Amino acid sequence: MRKVLVAILIILFPIIFSIGYSKEIHVAVIGKSVHPYWAEVELGVKQAAKDLGVKATFFVPQKEDIPAQISQMESFIAMGVDGIAIAPSDPTAIAPTIEKAIAKGIPVITLDTDAPQSKRLVYIGTDNYSAGKIAGMVMNDLLGIKGGKVAIGTGSLTAMNSLERIRGFMDGIASNKRIVVVTKPALCDFEDTGRAVTLAEQALLTYPDLRGFFGVYAFNGPAAAKAVKSAGKVGQVLIVCFDTTAEHMQLIKEGVISATVGQRPYMMGYKSVEVLTKMAQKGVDATLKELPANRIIDTGVDVVAGDKYVKSIKSVQALTVEQYRKKLQELGIPVQGW
Repeated sequence: MRKVLVAILIILFPIIFSIGYSKEIHVAVIGKSVHPYWAEVELGVKQAAKDLGVKATFFVPQKEDIPAQISQMESFIAMGVDGIAIAPSDPTAIAPTIEKAIAKGIPVITLDTDAPQSKRLVYIGTDNYSAGKIAGMVMNDLLGIKGGKVAIGTGSLTAMNSLERIRGFMDGIASNKRIVVVTKPALCDFEDTGRAVTLAEQALLTYPDLRGFFGVYAFNGPAAAKAVKSAGKVGQVLIVCFDTTAEHMQLIKEGVISATVGQRPYMMGYKSVEVLTKMAQKGVDATLKELPANRIIDTGVDVVAGDKYVKSIKSVQALTVEQYRKKLQELGIPVQGW
């Protein structure tokens, strides 16, 4: 009898051990720079980790830094994390590192910015071309048949989301031949806020009759707003930009930013952890079968405009700040700072 019990314990020991000491799922998310936009992504990452009972590590460089992203991803690969989500500042540069992770059995997905030519498995974020086109249509509505000169500011001339938004914007204003983009290529600050303000100020000096400014990245709109306020041209230069941080909302309420295309960074962070966790638990193939065939999860956008501009926007539905607040709350997305 004793021998039988010993044999049973020997058989059951590995099972008991594996239940008691099951490996914690650890996923990693790499953003682009220190900014309130990425802080919202981090909120989603942390909440998903809490809800799903996994460990999630979030990293962003101080500012747009391609080598830093690659180096951090290499570190995560060496650590043997269970999955990586990255918003590549340069999709081409990061592709070999993505391939290396995949070869080692670590699933890689992209968020916010895609790398469609790489071996990434899924993209989670905004359809950047469509969102850019919406921004162009809004600018067209606001400037009207009179048109005018428009400057474009961005944080990158290589990131796919920047290129797609600019391409979409150009198509969105194409029907109005009187709108002329005077900054080609776009003013690029490499996600340096101080430089973004300086470039916007220089644009106002170079083109005193400037009528519009399109901000491609989260800080470009507020940077342009600061320059416009300093120049005393609030209401003369209409700013259409991206994102809905507390700073954006305040500047819209002040009438400095005319309209913004609000992404859903919180959902990008949350969904990234959710998808990577499923891949770790159920396997990559099983998870992909549950996702859209094109392997793109579009988190959607909203157009938010100042009260005085909402009715001028005819091409898309625009929300006031308070209407947008209510919508976010209905979606379960936390509203902070405004």
